[in-house]
Amino acid sequence: MDVLSWGGFAASAVVSLTALLALWIRVRWRVHQEKVRGDSLIAIAEALPGGGRLRDQRADGSCITLSVPATAQHGGRRG
Repeated sequence: MDVLSWGGFAASAVVSLTALLALWIRVRWRVHQEKVRGDSLIAIAEALPGGGRLRDQRADGSCITLSVPATAQHGGRRG
């Protein structure tokens, strides 16, 4: 009976560790994808002319809208 309980404990531990590893991999992939998406949005926003507008719609229905104000000065950046 001792062997059965240790075997069940070991199987439970392996299942738990596998689930945690899968979750960790998924989170790392998601963070990477969000960083790539953010970098591309920043590059697009920097290329927008004054008075330009950017709207990014995601598959889940959420969206980001960015409006670049028109400036009187040309070539000058704030920041």
